[in-house]
Amino acid sequence: MKDLKEKWTGVIKRPLRVYANPKITDDIYLHFSTLLESVKKYSPKIKGKVLDLGAGSSPYKHLFKCGQYLTLDNYEYSEKKPDIVADASDIPLENNSIDSVVCFQLLEHIKDPKKVVDEIYRILKPNGRCILTTHMATVLHGEPYDYFRFTKYGLKDVLFKKFKKVEIEENGGALLAIAQLTLWAINYKLPKFISKPLTTIINPIAKKLDKLFYSNVITINYLVYAEK
Repeated sequence: MKDLKEKWTGVIKRPLRVYANPKITDDIYLHFSTLLESVKKYSPKIKGKVLDLGAGSSPYKHLFKCGQYLTLDNYEYSEKKPDIVADASDIPLENNSIDSVVCFQLLEHIKDPKKVVDEIYRILKPNGRCILTTHMATVLHGEPYDYFRFTKYGLKDVLFKKFKKVEIEENGGALLAIAQLTLWAINYKLPKFISKPLTTIINPIAKKLDKLFYSNVITINYLVYAEK
């Protein structure tokens, strides 16, 4: 097991509510509302002994009906300490010991993402299941620990190629992605008394238009569902 000397210092300050219950007034509503829809869709597939990898505050724990829910992170959060303090690329668990793994918005912050996915494969039991989410297109965040963006082909044919079954789902399409990036720019640059009303107007319109004119050539985020 690696000696964890380097603490995470990337700052991502979002209230837990934003992940689990995003509001139409949130500047990141489009991203997290579509991600939440995908996680809810696949959550019934997660069973048994579950490991939440890079758990943070475990915002989606309530969606999973499982026997045991373990959390792993690379350092102890003051507000929520993980069950296991370890590096995601060196998980201190036995081969074939976990029924399901969930991993949300971690992979882009890992220097060797393939090693992390290989570790997930190693600890999963035969026929074990994994839900993982990560970005295709978004702004820099958690700096300086922001290393990668992924395509569905890189995820399926490179990182998850060992798995017998892999499904990739976009969290919204091109129009939603463009709207989300635009909203971030608006909220970074304009005062709140201007940006907040604009955000509240743009969010529901963008969500509806994205479904009407759907294109998967770009997305903010992917959900990967994989079976060993």
